[in-house]
Amino acid sequence: MLNLTFQQWALIADIYTPLLALWSVVLLRQEPKPLRKASFTALMVTIGIVYGSRFIDEWLGIWPVFHSDYSTHTAVALALVVHIVIKVGVWGRLVAAGSLLAYLQLMNHQEYHTYLDMVSTTIYLLPLFWVSWLHFGASEKEAFRRVD
Repeated sequence: MLNLTFQQWALIADIYTPLLALWSVVLLRQEPKPLRKASFTALMVTIGIVYGSRFIDEWLGIWPVFHSDYSTHTAVALALVVHIVIKVGVWGRLVAAGSLLAYLQLMNHQEYHTYLDMVSTTIYLLPLFWVSWLHFGASEKEAFRRVD
């Protein structure tokens, strides 16, 4: 890694999710109005799943059973990256997915989360996000329309 201080790496980590959110908002604004509502709904449902899952984990203590932690950082970033990947072309997908992998590495480097925390959170959430986008997102014909 680059020779940055802990605080400099922390600043980069802090900026990542707002940048993803900004990218998502730009993509939403570029969509035709009929598709925008469906995409916004699907995105909000996935964010609801993120925080609902956090609440359930706090209540039931699921992740601590296997000495892990539900990673809300990972979950929010994943929800935004899934939205971006659905809405952009190949290069945008590569950038979004690559940035998520770099963010996961950064969180491990900063000791915010272990790989187990992040991978288990991702494995748990991806199927839920997929079903959410299938149910709440655009119709099948419209789902393959890209904004870039």
